[in-house]
Amino acid sequence: MKLVEIQFKTFGIPRKISASLPESWEELTAKQMVLIARNYISTVEETEMLSVLLGIKKSIVVMLDNYQRFCIACELDFMEDFKPHYAFVIRKLNRLACPRPRLEGMSFGQFMFADTYYEVAITSDDSWQLDKFIACLYLPEGKPFNEQLIQDRSDYVNLFFKPEEKTAISLNYRLVKEWICERYPLLFRKPMAEPAETKKEKTQVGSNWVKVYESLVGDDIVNQDKYSSLPVHTVFRYLTTKLKENGRR
Repeated sequence: MKLVEIQFKTFGIPRKISASLPESWEELTAKQMVLIARNYISTVEETEMLSVLLGIKKSIVVMLDNYQRFCIACELDFMEDFKPHYAFVIRKLNRLACPRPRLEGMSFGQFMFADTYYEVAITSDDSWQLDKFIACLYLPEGKPFNEQLIQDRSDYVNLFFKPEEKTAISLNYRLVKEWICERYPLLFRKPMAEPAETKKEKTQVGSNWVKVYESLVGDDIVNQDKYSSLPVHTVFRYLTTKLKENGRR
């Protein structure tokens, strides 16, 4: 957090207050994350943006001069830079909870479905796929992932999640995906490593999860559900080891 001292006058009397300004995605509150997401959808009025990010009243923001606003805006360039982050800012929403930091406790099956719907949603701009992505990612607390419930839960997301909340979750997942790419570079390519015009044409190594899952199961059809229930990091480490072994042959 950056400490910001704001000087202004009320009725001609000089005043000064201190405020904290986020310098990175992980420093955002859930409210700030949703506001930034709303700004991605349609431009948020500057006074509201500064009020929420600084945690000060709008009545104080309106007294800031153009130079003060400019200086504050220069500190917000992190919003254009999707650096890796391992956790979700919005922990709970409408009785649903996100995965734990570093995706601890997430099964390979849950990740496989969530990531597949995410990739489809961002490349096709399909709101229904975005609902399914969130339905796979955010679950009732204490309940395991169940692919049979994706449609019902996506209907729930469609009804009770605001567009800016969905966008906030999608933006946050991009940060988490950057973290995954950094941790498992042999399995994943950085989401924005390619120019925008080629993004839809190329597929990440880990995007075709059906083939990955089939290669894991092989002929062991009887135990196929057990593979889906494995911790996601266990599968990623196994796949990484296999790629290294294949590379040495």
